[in-house]
Amino acid sequence: MTPASLIAARGLDPLNTPPDSIALAVAVPETVQLADGDAILRLALATEPEGDSFAVDETVPLRLSSSDDDLPEAQTGQTIYLARLGPEEAERIAEAQAQITALRAAGPTGQGSLTVAVTGGCLLGPVPASLPVSTWLQTDPGAGFVQLTRQRDMFRVLDPADAAALRAGLLPCGT
Repeated sequence: MTPASLIAARGLDPLNTPPDSIALAVAVPETVQLADGDAILRLALATEPEGDSFAVDETVPLRLSSSDDDLPEAQTGQTIYLARLGPEEAERIAEAQAQITALRAAGPTGQGSLTVAVTGGCLLGPVPASLPVSTWLQTDPGAGFVQLTRQRDMFRVLDPADAAALRAGLLPCGT
């Protein structure tokens, strides 16, 4: 996260925000096309200090569109997709929120996490040399998006084997 994001994130409340109010923005190179389900939202509560045991762990696919006036401004060469939860996915996230709230009220310690990940997509051109991805979160429709992650080249942050698998999995659109 950026320092400004950390400050702005203090005002976000993903645990108490109605899931249908949660919106995400995902920026990818304009040569990468995303469709519904190519990005996911994960809400989890780890109960062990190492984070290996989860009392709550819900992952849902997101519905994507590339047109919305309220999205963060795209940089040259990138497309920003608006990501929202469908009705069934919103219900699953609401159940996870309720479970985490109940666990916290009972007093157990734990580390919560909210994760957005791009897990699919196709290429409108050749495999790019880099794969920069950025994410933003909005929990109040009347407020702007808060940047969750700075632009990071997924090919560089992944270990070499995972980066190679990602490159190999990026196929031309329509295949």
